[in-house]
Amino acid sequence: MPATPRFTAWRFVGEQKTFFAAGSRYFSTVPSAPTHPVLRRAFIFCVLCFAVFRFSDHTVDTDLWGHVLFGQELLQTRHLERTEPYSWTAPGHRWINHEIIAEAALGLAHRALGGTGLLLLKTAAGLLAFLIAIAMAAERSGSAAQSSDEPRRRSGTVAWAFGALAVVEISYGFAARPQIFTALALVMEFWLLRQIHAGHRRWAFALPLLFGLWINTHGGVLAGMMVLFVAAAGTTAQMAAGKIAPRLLRTRLALETAPGTTLWLWLSFAASALALLANPYGVELVRWLVGSVQWLRPEIGEWNPARLGSGHTAFFLCAAIAAAGFLCSRRPIALWELVCTGAFGFMAFRSLRHTPLFCLAALAFAPPHLADALGRFPGSFARWAGLCRRPSAQKVLTALLVLVFSGILFATFAPHKERAWTMEISRQQYPVAAVEFIKQRSLHGNLLVFFDWGEQCLWELPDSRVSIDGRLDTCYPREVIAAQLKFYNAEPFDPAALDLNQADFALLPSDMASAVQLAQRGGWQAVYFDERALVLVKNVGQFPKLSGLKLPVQGVGMTNGWAPFPDQPSLRLSAAK
Repeated sequence: MPATPRFTAWRFVGEQKTFFAAGSRYFSTVPSAPTHPVLRRAFIFCVLCFAVFRFSDHTVDTDLWGHVLFGQELLQTRHLERTEPYSWTAPGHRWINHEIIAEAALGLAHRALGGTGLLLLKTAAGLLAFLIAIAMAAERSGSAAQSSDEPRRRSGTVAWAFGALAVVEISYGFAARPQIFTALALVMEFWLLRQIHAGHRRWAFALPLLFGLWINTHGGVLAGMMVLFVAAAGTTAQMAAGKIAPRLLRTRLALETAPGTTLWLWLSFAASALALLANPYGVELVRWLVGSVQWLRPEIGEWNPARLGSGHTAFFLCAAIAAAGFLCSRRPIALWELVCTGAFGFMAFRSLRHTPLFCLAALAFAPPHLADALGRFPGSFARWAGLCRRPSAQKVLTALLVLVFSGILFATFAPHKERAWTMEISRQQYPVAAVEFIKQRSLHGNLLVFFDWGEQCLWELPDSRVSIDGRLDTCYPREVIAAQLKFYNAEPFDPAALDLNQADFALLPSDMASAVQLAQRGGWQAVYFDERALVLVKNVGQFPKLSGLKLPVQGVGMTNGWAPFPDQPSLRLSAAK
């Protein structure tokens, strides 16, 4: 007995009505006019404006100073430092700089336009990654089974609507830092793999080139290799499933793949693995990356699991909506796309660092299935669809969208920034006033510093060496890192790894337990404090410009507002010439 269709449609032209039958119920829509193109364009422009707003966040990352400094020093000297030159706790230790291209790009952007160049670079990278993912979703949404323009437009609208939610979480990963290039490379890889699956084999040659650049840009290249392996293995398994899997499973998988796709994918995987060796450190870098990924970092917020109520509601919504789309869709599913999305989802639940990558994968792969799933419930949206087709309603909605994107554009350029279109430093988060005091009073030497402020001090204090900074295990031994973290928590630490007798002065959060203990320790004296930071010196007589001051100096009202990221290069570069 033939199966009864779950969904059937009849069109009665004379009555200008469309009836949908689902079971024994009938739903009517009244398409008095097709969806007006101006309304759709206004909606897309509104989402684009929102994306610009999200990606143009101006707050500096804790490591931005260092990335720009290292990139500009590389461009200036044309020499790659292989040992640690900036600290007093690990001088001469091996330094594996795996972000050379990213730092050179950040250095060039800053050299050209200062803080504005950095903001433009990160905004452009975010928008490009977002648009590639949207284009993939819209392209697949309007494929094969949808022959008319209206279903394609409807599916594209679903992709843009999902993108409006996803961009909230995607932008979380687009601070001005090398990680933005991993996000961009990842969606480029998705696109290349989609082209290879469509039979455009020439794009397979681009994958080794991509990985050759990626390995010198950011450690996220390992995630890219995982995607490539999943694509090759998943497509191979899918081809096998077409022959041996039960009929029910075969109907759920997209079994139509261009001949020879699996061979080209495996060849690309092998060639890309070899391309990882095209770096200044060879196989040592790959070995270090694998070991570094396995190192847990609970003391760093972005390496902790995603939890409800942590400001990442958009991630949880994207995960739920993407899962519902895959489960309820009747479209054939490409196994590699499903596994990639699931793998990034698992990684995201384990670490906040990966939530933007998951949302990019979900944006690229889930909307076509979400649109198909929504199409299974026409009656639920018939009244809304009929309303949106009325010319009067379309005019009102278009006007509202114009107001919305006008407001978004205004918010992008004005209210939450003291200086539009440049990177800014929060005085509540960073010791801007304390660093200025250190520079004015010519404090220099070995600096005992808080981890988050290390690279700011590398930039601002060229005559000083830091105890630690955001480069972590790329140049610091694990025992030095562990000793610093224990010191911050006022716990016993290994004095051989962190010898406080070698420090000349300290810059620590004013509310940190170890800062209070150090101030009470014999030989150390507080010379400056404000609500954010405390500056201590071990020997006041070592610094003549402190004489005659009533110590400690109190900074009143110095932690409010924002300071601009410096437009001029660090003075440390002058010493490197």
